[in-house]
Amino acid sequence: MSAARISLKAIAFRTRPVRFRLPFHFGNTVVTETDQGFVSVTVEVDGQIAEGHAAQLMVPRWFDKRASRTNDDTVADLKRSQEFACRSAEDIASETIAAATTRMREEVEATMPEGTPRLAAHFGPALVEMALIDALCFAHGLNFPQAVRADLFGVSALGAPDITAAAITGALSGITPLPAIAPRQTVGFDAPIFSAEADPERADDGLPVSLEAIIRATGIRAFKIKLKGEPAADIDRLAHIATLIDGMDHYRVSLDANEQYLPDRFAAFLDRLQGDQRLSRLRNSIAFIEQPFARETALTLEITPALSAFPLIIDESDDHDDAFATAIAHGWSGTSIKSCKGVLRALLNYARMVDGRARGKRLFISAEDLTCQPGLCWQQDTLVAATLGCRDVERNGHHFGGGLQGYDDLEKARLLAAHPDLYRRNDGRLDLRIEDGTVAIGSLFGRGFGR
Repeated sequence: MSAARISLKAIAFRTRPVRFRLPFHFGNTVVTETDQGFVSVTVEVDGQIAEGHAAQLMVPRWFDKRASRTNDDTVADLKRSQEFACRSAEDIASETIAAATTRMREEVEATMPEGTPRLAAHFGPALVEMALIDALCFAHGLNFPQAVRADLFGVSALGAPDITAAAITGALSGITPLPAIAPRQTVGFDAPIFSAEADPERADDGLPVSLEAIIRATGIRAFKIKLKGEPAADIDRLAHIATLIDGMDHYRVSLDANEQYLPDRFAAFLDRLQGDQRLSRLRNSIAFIEQPFARETALTLEITPALSAFPLIIDESDDHDDAFATAIAHGWSGTSIKSCKGVLRALLNYARMVDGRARGKRLFISAEDLTCQPGLCWQQDTLVAATLGCRDVERNGHHFGGGLQGYDDLEKARLLAAHPDLYRRNDGRLDLRIEDGTVAIGSLFGRGFGR
């Protein structure tokens, strides 16, 4: 099946406020509230009219970490990107989604204020892309994995210099979606580890606050631990966490430095990590370390043996379609996939991984997005991860957001009816259904894109 061509008939963008039940400290900011963006499109495909929808949280100070920008400034820029993307999308006429996304990115990037990072500029096009994917899947009566296998979106025509179109279509045609994911709990800088450390006034909604309580309530056995960029403090924090999770039969860990380290300090951190007896079990459970270096320099560094005691992946540096190819050339092992960076980019990077492995390289992708809120945002991003074989998935939005904020009772009832494997009622709330550390997602494989 060749890539489908679509024409836009209508597009709309709206936001809903989300106030976190718990503040979350990551990178160089603390987030307590923000907005979630929703895009709806109406398209024509092969004479058929179809609607598509998508949602993403507008995360302050991740897309743009410039010290001169406040949390509110960066969210305003994401809204501006979205408005420009909707305006650009109005010109979609008999285009593939890949072609439309490429054009939207170029036009929005050129329109945004000078100095806007690409991650922020491309947020709007990524959200429109997701809504177009939903509409196209509906028009063809397919679910997302089926459309991916057929390359209905046109990924193979993106013109990547490091991989052939045939290699892309070959990789995508062989995907094997997973029926469940294992949420990886993100442990922030100031997150209480033991229940005795939790401030009783921090949240009074009956939901778990400490890592100990989360493990007891959900059975989660995968953890993503945030680093500060200070070797001694980071090692002591890991040792404290280890006193809890070392009591589990088995667990998996990733570390996320959020661009906080310089290479020499990171090498010092690795030396401490490998030599500290308190961390012997945790150290052996580390799958990878995520983006220790600033996005501005990470893709120019050679990843030497001194820096690669553990596999390294890029995240914030993955701000254009060829970033992973550059990272591979410099010795990185993987990249994160996030719908807010582009679903088609995730598919392209999956194909790069498959192609590289076929040639003997040890490459991988990982699904990372701590802020996905239950509802459409969570469903679509998780479906991408499961489609590409990522079982261990960073999912923390339900913990900090506390539920389906902004959804009315009718919308919640519809979600529960459509996805009883994802959600359950709990004291009047609609909670994510995590059982024995997993979430079954079979209901996401219906027609469309995770609705």
